[in-house]
Amino acid sequence: MSPRQHTTSPNIFFENTKMTSTCPNNRLTLSSTPSMTDQYSAPPTGHQTFLPYYPILTSACLTATYLSLILTLNITLHAVTQTNPDALAIAHALDEENAAGICRGLLHGVPLLLKDNIVTLDGMDTTCGSLALVGARPEKEANVIGVLRRAGAVILGKGNMAEWAGFRSTSGDSGWSATGGQSTGIYYPGMKASGSSGGCGVAVGAGMAFAALGTETCYSITSSAEKSGIIGFKPTRDLISSQGIIHASKRLDTVGILARTLPDIIRVLLGLIPESTHIPSPMRQKLVHDLSPTCSSMRLDGMRLGIPAFLPPLSACKTQAFTKVLRVLQSAGATIIYNISMPGVQACESLPQAAKNSMLYTEMKSAINTYLSFLVINPQNIHTLSDLIAFTTTHPDEAYPQRNVAGLEAALATDPEDALYKTMLAKEEYWIGEGGITVTLNRHQCDVLILPNLNVTLQTFAAKAGSQVCRVPMGVFPVGTNVEVEKGNGLVGQAPGIPVSAYIFGRATKDEDVLKVGYVVERGLRVREVLVPFFETSTGVELFSGM
Repeated sequence: MSPRQHTTSPNIFFENTKMTSTCPNNRLTLSSTPSMTDQYSAPPTGHQTFLPYYPILTSACLTATYLSLILTLNITLHAVTQTNPDALAIAHALDEENAAGICRGLLHGVPLLLKDNIVTLDGMDTTCGSLALVGARPEKEANVIGVLRRAGAVILGKGNMAEWAGFRSTSGDSGWSATGGQSTGIYYPGMKASGSSGGCGVAVGAGMAFAALGTETCYSITSSAEKSGIIGFKPTRDLISSQGIIHASKRLDTVGILARTLPDIIRVLLGLIPESTHIPSPMRQKLVHDLSPTCSSMRLDGMRLGIPAFLPPLSACKTQAFTKVLRVLQSAGATIIYNISMPGVQACESLPQAAKNSMLYTEMKSAINTYLSFLVINPQNIHTLSDLIAFTTTHPDEAYPQRNVAGLEAALATDPEDALYKTMLAKEEYWIGEGGITVTLNRHQCDVLILPNLNVTLQTFAAKAGSQVCRVPMGVFPVGTNVEVEKGNGLVGQAPGIPVSAYIFGRATKDEDVLKVGYVVERGLRVREVLVPFFETSTGVELFSGM
């Protein structure tokens, strides 16, 4: 499926797909596999942009090349649903600013992708993967869009996502939406992209964008990043503003970053924070101060890293990879504390699934109805969750009943006055506090927890507490690994060449701790050097990453 473009804006993208039109003398060439020298180098300091760091590079040239890669690779991966028809015009304008000596900061002229639930009022729709929202518009953009524009970023397009953040259906909709089709992964034919931010993860991993902003309710960013062999960072909630996105849960949703390296994550954060007016100015200054040196050292002296006692049995591949992770961390001066207990885990995992679902579905109903009420342009006349279900079950391209609407129907049946919902809200205080991550870290005098696999319970605790999670590649399934196809969706979940990851959890507001640990793991293991896409990616143009 080719990415869509809004018909009311100039068709800039297809007028400028030839590199010779924007790259004089063909000086810049790109490959979706970045050079390892650039990939692991430290980021520049101060307010440098790409342009002084790489004098031959222009934003227009880089933007045109990413758009060309999207056009080429999206046929296979279905990672991008729309490209911004104004992207090249914006990039040219930012190049003119740069030539005049105007630099907005670390994101000046940098092309970024957005998950399709981050609302923009430009030449693109924001659909959350649903045809019901094609052409629909609220009055205001998401707050983070204004931050991106002030910071000088180029909004490149919208990444495919699991429809309604994966909560529409129970019939295997991982990475599928009616607007974008089925996203698939990079390292094995038909592999699962995973997570509702899967399109963004695939696009970044395949080199279609410098980085992407995704959203996470529970593990949408981190799971997507794992399958794409990149860094997924869900920061402390509202470090990046989530106001104005299409929520699944307004209380839990967090805007985060997907990028190929930790220095790229830091570049995006340090580009956004100075323009993030929802954060008081003194706090912004402190954040920049605390985050700036994150990738400047391979030492973790004095840090204590906890390994939970409740890890499940691991495959030989993950056991070997996690052993290397711990060896790297100890060599960097960290102290490893084993068998960390967390009382809330067993209490949470023993709950019936209906109890766990009650909070999400109740809040999802409220979030969808609220967003629909904000629409000032509404071509399909979708005003309520009931309208949405009726549209989805009757529109032929929504693939119903092959893909059901059980999630939407469960949300419709909820009531915020229901006793179960209120009981679960009360229990949540325990998982945020005494039974959760921060109190556990305090009890064992640890800075972070680190795990060799995705743990839904800990991801849930982090979501409830608004604390951060960072996912870093730690290894790859070797040749000879059995290929496992998931029954629910028919996608490949395990196969030779697919990456596996470490997950790092920290305290809310202490983002620098998880990022420091993540950087040491990334640089110590250099897993991306051995990742090989199953398709040909070279277009003769080198991407710039980790600067």
